[in-house]
Amino acid sequence: MLMPLERLRSILELLFREGVLVGERDGCPRRTHPQLPGVANVEVRRAMASLRSRGLVRQTAAWRHLYWYLTDAGVAHLRQYLRLPPDVVPRSLQRVPRPAVPRPEARRATATAAAGTHRARPAGGDRLYRRKDEGDGHVEPIAATAGQGVSQPPP
Repeated sequence: MLMPLERLRSILELLFREGVLVGERDGCPRRTHPQLPGVANVEVRRAMASLRSRGLVRQTAAWRHLYWYLTDAGVAHLRQYLRLPPDVVPRSLQRVPRPAVPRPEARRATATAAAGTHRARPAGGDRLYRRKDEGDGHVEPIAATAGQGVSQPPP
């Protein structure tokens, strides 16, 4: 498909900047792409089909949308085509700084220090927490209704 180079360049710049591009499966040639003003959705699909046939993007389909992900070869190709320095990477490949997690030794030391502050369990175990009528062995008889098959517990 023939398209002006400025449109192709804007498609490739968006793809390189984000690392992922989304397009709707729509055959209407007049519908524009939501992220690229002035560029038809059909042009985006055709440009991505060209990159996919060369192995520069990977395509995934879900319902009415197509997702294109840059491969490592695609990053290298677009970096050369767009004349970008090697330190510029797509947003999908950038590492997100994670908050610092305390070292295991520090956590273990605080756990052992805090262990001395807990109270010991009582000798009776969980019997101290039960009601007195349960501990006596006294069981209330259950009224059986005729014909429903309800049995009483043994005495």
